[in-house]
Amino acid sequence: MTWDPRTWLRRNGRRRLINSALTLAVLGAGYYGFQLQYPAAKTARVCSGMLPVDPVLSLAGKSKFSLLGLGFHVSSKQFDVSSDVTEPSGLATRCDVDGVVISIETASGAHNAYGFYSFQRDQESFPAPLDAGWQGFMVTDEDEATASVLLSCKNWTPEEGSGILVVGESPYDREAKQAVRLDLARAVTGAAQRAAEKTSCAMEPGDSGKLTAPAAEAMTVSASDATGTCKGMTSVKEVRETAAGESPAEECLLVGGLQLAAAYGPFSDASQAVVNGPYGGHDTPSGTDEYTAWASATCQGALGVGYYHASPLEGSDRRFTKDPLTKEERADLEHFAALSAARHGCSTPTVSAS
Repeated sequence: MTWDPRTWLRRNGRRRLINSALTLAVLGAGYYGFQLQYPAAKTARVCSGMLPVDPVLSLAGKSKFSLLGLGFHVSSKQFDVSSDVTEPSGLATRCDVDGVVISIETASGAHNAYGFYSFQRDQESFPAPLDAGWQGFMVTDEDEATASVLLSCKNWTPEEGSGILVVGESPYDREAKQAVRLDLARAVTGAAQRAAEKTSCAMEPGDSGKLTAPAAEAMTVSASDATGTCKGMTSVKEVRETAAGESPAEECLLVGGLQLAAAYGPFSDASQAVVNGPYGGHDTPSGTDEYTAWASATCQGALGVGYYHASPLEGSDRRFTKDPLTKEERADLEHFAALSAARHGCSTPTVSAS
């Protein structure tokens, strides 16, 4: 048999091609597996893909182009809301992306409406409204910022959840400067929109391109100069306020007098209201008890009941049963409630004459 070098070359070439193909396949699989560990890929997969990758990564202090996923931890955990609500598949869930914590749940029966917050009865930290058509707010203190956004789902009944509530907080190790607050606002609104798309919620989102960072602090101004949540107050000379928007939680401090607050939907429920009464925990649409004078309004969609109340300042020993609201204070509560209800498209508030 005559040895033909061309045959040997052809066989050897085929072996090299096969070996090269196998090597490339192994390298490709390894690269793909490595790529799945990138921070961007991890973030995109957590919570069924409901988190907007860029702002969440920015909050966590990572670039979407970062290749270093070692030590970058993500996790998600599902939980149930009220037993009276049948939430859609995928809700409710808590997402943790390297210290950025975001919860996504239905508006009805929500567990986390005030879960991350400490601003209630706080005379320094006020909920500042989001803008660009988003129903939401942000609270900022020295260490972190926390934000909420509420979407009404036109095709959902209260038993199906009414809407979507997203609450997120910035990492403890990052000062809540303007850039961090903007990332957080984009993260919660983006998560709300993605969750709505995933659960077939018919909603009207705000304009993400026009979203800005909310003010970090409330402003103390003379009552006559107030233009925000304390506009039109007359019972005191000074007030502390935020801008007036479409926030599901609002506050106005009458300096030396009362603290006024408005709450809608899950913030009106405040969890306890589901058991104790539909009007911020009360059984009647308006009234006065020892520490609270309240009014209410009927609203649309996930806003549910608008709850407006006045309470003594923290540290005060005033009781309304012994020291009731003055005529001017009651007028301020009525005016505060009426302006807030009108901004949210609610009915005229029911106010008790007592």
